[in-house]
Amino acid sequence: MKRLIPLATVACLAVGIALLNVETTQATPPSGATAPFTYRATVDSYHFDSNDYKIFQKNSEDVVMRQIVLAPGGNNGWHFHPGPVLTIVTQGTLTLYEANDPTCAPHNYSAGQGFVETPLDVHIARNEGTVPVIAVVTFLDVPIGGAFRLDAPNPGNCPF
Repeated sequence: MKRLIPLATVACLAVGIALLNVETTQATPPSGATAPFTYRATVDSYHFDSNDYKIFQKNSEDVVMRQIVLAPGGNNGWHFHPGPVLTIVTQGTLTLYEANDPTCAPHNYSAGQGFVETPLDVHIARNEGTVPVIAVVTFLDVPIGGAFRLDAPNPGNCPF
């Protein structure tokens, strides 16, 4: 029985590594996207509760703030985040597509509008306009020192 446990561990690791390699080779990298600034800080656990808003973070986490610029025709690649993301569009029109939407319907957000991205939902933001899109993004529930964005393969439900 003692020999089965190490063999099972090795088998699980091999499968995990194979899956990571599949994800890496099928990832869709950004194109025409830049991030002029990224700020990151670790914050202790917190709890806030009002009539309209509740937030509770059990453990310390990183919070990341970033400006994203998408050139006309650019995109930030299919990806997802470990926690919720608050996005404010400050210039242009950002078009968001979600992998879990079989119709691949666009969601447009113009300057002055914002939206929340749900953790682990695969999506892509595109600039289908003629001026650069600028957005300020806040990533919550990021593992300390960990990734706030994880690449994903194209889900195949969109023509791009």
